[in-house]
Amino acid sequence: FGDNCATLIVGGAGDADARRLVDAARTALDRAIAAVGPGVCLTAVGDAVADVAEPEGFGIVKQYCGHGIGTNFHTPPLVQHFRNDDKFLLRPGHVFTIEPIITEHPTPLFVADDNWTVYTRDGVRAAQFEHMCLITDHGAEVLTVL
Repeated sequence: FGDNCATLIVGGAGDADARRLVDAARTALDRAIAAVGPGVCLTAVGDAVADVAEPEGFGIVKQYCGHGIGTNFHTPPLVQHFRNDDKFLLRPGHVFTIEPIITEHPTPLFVADDNWTVYTRDGVRAAQFEHMCLITDHGAEVLTVL
């Protein structure tokens, strides 16, 4: 299995707010990956994402999370992208996704009638980046690099 995603600005460079949002989502992912390793509590992911999003006034989507990947696609642990008290120590061999979704400001979400499409309640934009990571003896290895 593999799992990753990226947000692209289509139709040019986008406005400054769109670029700032997309850059923050990418930076949040990068910092979260840098924060994990053997013996690190998985809460480091939420702290790293919040340290990027909160000072900018951006929201962090709490309804969706990363997940473990093994012989099944979506497995524990749940990887929360906001500050939390989950207790899960990472060990070499753990494989999971980090996939923060950042919104222009904190806002609720709703799911469309197709039960797939998700919108922000007030129509603000969101950006997401994701990688699948392996915890090694020395840190984290990104498995979804093209």
